[in-house]
Amino acid sequence: MALKERITSTDKIRSWTDQIPFHYEYTAGVAGERFLRGLQEGKVLASECVSCGKLQLPPKAYCVDCFAQTKRYRRVGPEGTVAALTRSSVGFEGERLPRPQAFVYVTFEGVVGGVVHRALGDGVEIGSKVAPRFKAQGKRTGSMLDIEGFAKA
Repeated sequence: MALKERITSTDKIRSWTDQIPFHYEYTAGVAGERFLRGLQEGKVLASECVSCGKLQLPPKAYCVDCFAQTKRYRRVGPEGTVAALTRSSVGFEGERLPRPQAFVYVTFEGVVGGVVHRALGDGVEIGSKVAPRFKAQGKRTGSMLDIEGFAKA
């Protein structure tokens, strides 16, 4: 019997629970990998355009202005400026947090773009000078979480 023949009324269908298994593996790309390796070394790296000299963060494989391939990376900071700040009372899994978590968008002088991460400590506000606080050398894995967050400089 065909499905169309078996279901004669849509008000009998309430829900359908099933799973579709997906497996994806993405690489960080050339520029992203260099950035993550820099974090593992305790550095924040921006890509530098070989044609116009523009610094971009997060690093890009090609300049967004002149489309030249970026092959150089320059250490920025360690001090940056909080350009935006927000607080969240809800965790990543939707749970209510006992204390709001602050997140900052940090920009660096002479660099287009910036980094979003946790704010550490009290008194961090828009315009604050902050610096990344890295995990201990042996605990870094080449991830954004190699930075514990940004604290007042």
